[in-house]
Amino acid sequence: MKIIFFGAGKLGREALELFETENKTADEVIGFADNRKTGSYCGRPILPIGDVADKDTAFVITVEDPYAAAEIYYLLKKRGFSNIYCFLNRRSGEKTYDDFLQKECLSAAGWGDCILPQVEMHIADYCNLNCKGCTHFSPIFEKTLPDFKGRLADVRRLKEKFSYILHFSILGGEPFLNQEIARYVTKLREILPDTYLQIVTNGLLIPSLDGAVLDSIRTNRVVVSISEYKPTHKMIDQIRDTLEANGIDYIIRPFASKEKFLRPLTLSEHTVHPHKCISNGCVNIWEGKIARCPTLMYIDKFNETFGTNLPNQGIMELANCPSGAKLLEELAKEVPLCGHCVACEIEWENCKAKPALEDFAAND
Repeated sequence: MKIIFFGAGKLGREALELFETENKTADEVIGFADNRKTGSYCGRPILPIGDVADKDTAFVITVEDPYAAAEIYYLLKKRGFSNIYCFLNRRSGEKTYDDFLQKECLSAAGWGDCILPQVEMHIADYCNLNCKGCTHFSPIFEKTLPDFKGRLADVRRLKEKFSYILHFSILGGEPFLNQEIARYVTKLREILPDTYLQIVTNGLLIPSLDGAVLDSIRTNRVVVSISEYKPTHKMIDQIRDTLEANGIDYIIRPFASKEKFLRPLTLSEHTVHPHKCISNGCVNIWEGKIARCPTLMYIDKFNETFGTNLPNQGIMELANCPSGAKLLEELAKEVPLCGHCVACEIEWENCKAKPALEDFAAND
């Protein structure tokens, strides 16, 4: 089969390198496609998709942004292509892949016509790291765990509103603080059989995980996405060895990108700090609600803790919100809180025993 990688960038290069070293089939990568680039990339031509006459050609989407992946999917479907895949971009303990499309890609055959590109859900609101500047405000949450049935009910409601959910992230807080994580993984895979599932974690608890938890992650095809903060960096080899020994697919978000943090908010709309959205598209579901980002979803907890009155408009009830394209439109709209989101760089640090307002909000 002829294959074209859609996305002439870093992920496309990594996909090609993996294909060339591990694939054992007669498939052939004939080039790249890209909406912004022409010429060649990695020694392969960048082909205008209008010039690809063979509708049986397989396209592999090699972009990191799930929203961009969804747009590419819609474009290819409109052009009459049906063999569409998405490169998974993970590392594994397993070293040989006989079939690149089957082992390293997600088939888009069941995506339908209205995709939710990305959504996340806490299974623990609190964390064992408690970073200053956390956009989820995890350091101010109590050490309690959510109702399992309630969280799964939220996922089922959400699934009814779209033809497909592309990326689903299990996080917090620190998700491995919830000892029911294996149960969550199993049930989420039942509800979302073909969705890309990942656990987003600081990784500190991975080397001490029970074998049953590790087995559930592997058998349910869940990727572990590790945010490499300073404490994580010190034990990253041990974390990687544990995952590889158990055949678990993983991604490491590198230490260099986690040395700096941002205070995500300012109390005033008339701030000296530049406005910046650092959570755009990180749709969040929590306790029967849905919001465009975690900062908005948990702003009521922030206000309650610090006695502030930042706006909370834009949080919708899952039971009553619209479906499909209308819901995507609502989630894409700016809300009043957007006017308080800023870029205020700080060094990575833990909060003290009692988190302070200035840990999360910039001084003007």
